[in-house]
Amino acid sequence: MMKHFIQRLAVFWFATLAIATGLSAACLWQLRQSAFYKPAFLVNAVPEDRFDYIVLGASTGLTTLDTKTIDSILPTRGLNLAVDDTSMPGHYLMLQHFLAQGKKTTYCILAPNNLNFGTEHDALSNNDYRFLMYVNRPYVQDYYRQFSGRTARLLQGSAWFPVLGVAYYNAELFYPALLSLTDSQRRHRFDDRGNYAYPQAVHTLPTGQTRAVKSLRFTNPYLEKIKALCAQHKITLLCYVSPMASTTIIADTENYQVINHSDLLTDTSLFYDEVHVNRAGRNRVGKAFATQWASLLTLNPDSTP
Repeated sequence: MMKHFIQRLAVFWFATLAIATGLSAACLWQLRQSAFYKPAFLVNAVPEDRFDYIVLGASTGLTTLDTKTIDSILPTRGLNLAVDDTSMPGHYLMLQHFLAQGKKTTYCILAPNNLNFGTEHDALSNNDYRFLMYVNRPYVQDYYRQFSGRTARLLQGSAWFPVLGVAYYNAELFYPALLSLTDSQRRHRFDDRGNYAYPQAVHTLPTGQTRAVKSLRFTNPYLEKIKALCAQHKITLLCYVSPMASTTIIADTENYQVINHSDLLTDTSLFYDEVHVNRAGRNRVGKAFATQWASLLTLNPDSTP
């Protein structure tokens, strides 16, 4: 009797595992066909192969450099590939992913969290799972492999057992896959050019707070990798230091071309929080960036970067 029970229990667990594995593989397959997250959006919803510039970065790049505003001033065509809650290694991964599609760009504008320019050691970022549908690609597998910890091992192991990553990130992967079944072009908090704006909230500073000044060295090892990959593909790298509500960044620009807008905005009503502008602030920054970029490159309105 016990033997039959154990056999039935084993069959039950194997059947459950097989179903879960099948559902997980189907989930990742569906996300690969969608435009829900930026990596799949780039593959499935961006028909152009060549751009004047792309924006890489975290939430600051995503919400500060609006490509539609920039392109309304300059004769350019840009694409925002920044992903919130990511760090420099993830920006390098996105650049690899962009190039792996056979796409080209003249400029790469790098807009991470400002302090990430000087980070010496980056950990796996919270939203790095958004590449999981491409885990069988060597550059994605190598990316997950470089990190330690349980989460990194689950993501890496998903190449052979997709249930590992999908079960761990079930709300972030399973439900988006279901949503994309009904609308394959549905996007997660970004428009058709990859941009997003925070709500028109107003950030306030404590009474009497004075503006701080911080020095920032560009020492992140992945920054150098991004620079090298850009050079390999004849892409000009431009680093962007985004506006901050109460801090001015003094950037070490010796080895990098930089536009430093950390103190561009002094009106806190243009900020959503300390490091993110709101919709009105984004519009102001986009215009200022386009004007300074054109001046930096000695452009005129009839020329193309």
